[in-house]
Amino acid sequence: MCTLFDEIAKESKIEGRAEEIIETGFEFSMSKKDILLRLQTKLDITLQKALEYFSLYEKKAL
Repeated sequence: MCTLFDEIAKESKIEGRAEEIIETGFEFSMSKKDILLRLQTKLDITLQKALEYFSLYEKKAL
């Protein structure tokens, strides 16, 4: 049984990885489409969630 703290820790880890993937994508001049696909594949998340992470972290990466 997962606790609330386990869920928060898991989400925090995923957010950190998402930020890394987005930053790396921009460093290698990947397209938005390719970054979103990589987020979905590597993190096993939906397109909607990938878009949320992208909009959150793209400003930091630029």
